[in-house]
Amino acid sequence: MTKKMLMHWSPRSPFVRKVMIVAHEVGLADRIATVRTLVAAATPNVELMKQNPQSRLPTLVLADGTVIYDSPVIAEYFDSLNTGEKLFPASFPSGLSRCAASRSATACSIPC
Repeated sequence: MTKKMLMHWSPRSPFVRKVMIVAHEVGLADRIATVRTLVAAATPNVELMKQNPQSRLPTLVLADGTVIYDSPVIAEYFDSLNTGEKLFPASFPSGLSRCAASRSATACSIPC
C-alpha cells in the first residue's frame, strides 16, 4: 500500500477546495489524509510554520516528508501524478508564460 500524503486543510478555504477538486479529478483523493488546521493572519499556527513558513493553507506533506504549499503548485503536482488526460497544458501559446497563465487562472500575484 502506498503511504498517504498529508494535507493541512480547512473546509472554509477556497484554495483547499481547489486542490481537492484537482485531487478528485485525477484520482488521488484516496491517497490524501487530511488534518484540519486552523490558521489566522493575526495568529500564525506555530506548528504549521515548522512545515510552511507562510502558515497558509493548503500545505501538502508528501510521503517522503517533502512539503509543498501554494494551491497552484499543489494542483500542478497532483496533475503531474495523473496518468490520464492532463488538467494543465504541457505548453502555452507563444508569448504567454506558465506563470502568466497561472496568474490569470488564479488571480494570484506571486512573483515568478
